[in-house]
Amino acid sequence: MKFYCYSEIDESTIVSRLGDADYSYFFVLKAYVPLLQKLGSVITITEFDETFVTECNKAMAAGEECYILAFAPPHKIPYKLPCPVIPVFAWEYSSIPNREFINDPKDSWCNALEHFGQAITHSTYAKHVVEHDMQREFAIESIPAPMWDRYEKLRGEAANRHPVKDCTITLGTAVIDSWNFAMDSETISPANRIARPMGATSALDEPCDSIQIEFGQVNPEIMTVGFYPPEGWGAWSKTASPWIMLPSVVSGRVRLKITLNAHGNNVGRDIKMQIGDQSITLHLKKEMEELEFDLNIEQPSNFISFSNLDISAKRTPADPRTIGIGIAQLSIESRDKISDSNASASIPNTVKHDINLQGVVYISIFNPRDGRKNWEDILTAFCWAFREQEDVTLILKMTYKDMSGYLDDIFSLFCQLSPFKCRVVVVHGYISNEDYDALIAATSYIVNASRSEGQCLPLMEYMSCGVPAIAPDNTAMQDYISQDNAFIVESSPEPHYWPHDPQQIFTTLWYRPSWESLHKAYLDSYEVAYKSPQRYAAMSEQAWRAQYNYCSSEVLTDRLDTFLKRIREN
Repeated sequence: MKFYCYSEIDESTIVSRLGDADYSYFFVLKAYVPLLQKLGSVITITEFDETFVTECNKAMAAGEECYILAFAPPHKIPYKLPCPVIPVFAWEYSSIPNREFINDPKDSWCNALEHFGQAITHSTYAKHVVEHDMQREFAIESIPAPMWDRYEKLRGEAANRHPVKDCTITLGTAVIDSWNFAMDSETISPANRIARPMGATSALDEPCDSIQIEFGQVNPEIMTVGFYPPEGWGAWSKTASPWIMLPSVVSGRVRLKITLNAHGNNVGRDIKMQIGDQSITLHLKKEMEELEFDLNIEQPSNFISFSNLDISAKRTPADPRTIGIGIAQLSIESRDKISDSNASASIPNTVKHDINLQGVVYISIFNPRDGRKNWEDILTAFCWAFREQEDVTLILKMTYKDMSGYLDDIFSLFCQLSPFKCRVVVVHGYISNEDYDALIAATSYIVNASRSEGQCLPLMEYMSCGVPAIAPDNTAMQDYISQDNAFIVESSPEPHYWPHDPQQIFTTLWYRPSWESLHKAYLDSYEVAYKSPQRYAAMSEQAWRAQYNYCSSEVLTDRLDTFLKRIREN
């Protein structure tokens, strides 16, 4: 038996496509491969090209039984393919699309599924929705991504899992730590002297020799706050106190070159630029100019901030922006290395961040641009529950390629919630398997507050390792979330629309979580972590046992084999 597994995203594109529509199908495909290999050979493809068609036809001509497992929404799968097609899709709404949107019959999943004749989804909920809406007997099975087997080693360590942490993890990706910022109800800025409560270590890397930044292009390694989007030549500032977070720490004897200009009342004005303990007064012209400074930075920092900008210049309906300065380029080089032949080396590809975690650690993993994830409630309920406590951390692992797509929202909420003593750590970008496993080992609870889920890979992974959850028991999560392994967040039906409906007509339901219930779950879980280690241990065991029943290959292999026999007989 031969399986051709299709996903438009593969290993070479996942980093650049993180957070795009349907990106998670790639991870589902990866998890499926070991399961499929128990029944036959597996070939992964990213397009249905002539090479694939020729190879498939040859295999079938040789008498080999072939299937295409298309990890994609049914309406995105071509009709004319050379062997039986099994759509493998996640679904999390109370009905499937049943009408055309833009003169394409495949817009109706009823039409697409009728054409293919069979499908695989990942939850009992989705299976029942499809069976109901197809209005006839239809060959569909619930086969989640087989996640359980991958975590045998971490699961073996779960017996000694303690909910109160004292550990340090190292991540090779961008990290934003609320303890590194000064904030009030209106502003947020890098703290001049970073507070490190309860022994927290700095999230900064070792100093690097060279940094080169072009502000006219999107750079996921650079964070700018208080600037408008890049415009090719550079970027305009938006606030009176904008700042830049560099990808690496800067310290010692450095040469800083920066290309700027001023707008409106800022021409000739005293503008303060600060990096570490070094403060420079700028007098900028209307025209762009390059300025150069030799500095000795004794207080290491990876922030450059500007202050005393005047944003009161008259605005017009055609251009309502609050512009202060423009910035085009920035370079920083170690003066001790300038004569070195490697002085022009670019920023290191991997920036290492050490994060010391003490107390109870919560984590939530999601795409911040996905409206289902309801992450604002996760953050606000956490900060409200623990605003007076330093011994608790929430890690937000963002599965999105561009920090600018969500950081303004994060910082706005920080300001609105300020002051709070609890810690929020935002981890941005694609991380290695080793780093991911380290996150699991350092976590007390995995948090979900989604309005709906097709299966939720992060919940499945963490619970497979014995990490109890805070989560609703709606949609796919009803297959494995229970009072034995989770603090259940109450939810109730709410009208919504199918995700690819351009008219966004309310034709289906998802589930609105209760903020009050989420807030209570935080408090209850914290109390269990400190006062009821036996209950925590029991929840940990029930978490991985529930995932065994839901997504272990031992359970799913027979289910998949039986389903293929059903297809064959039809």
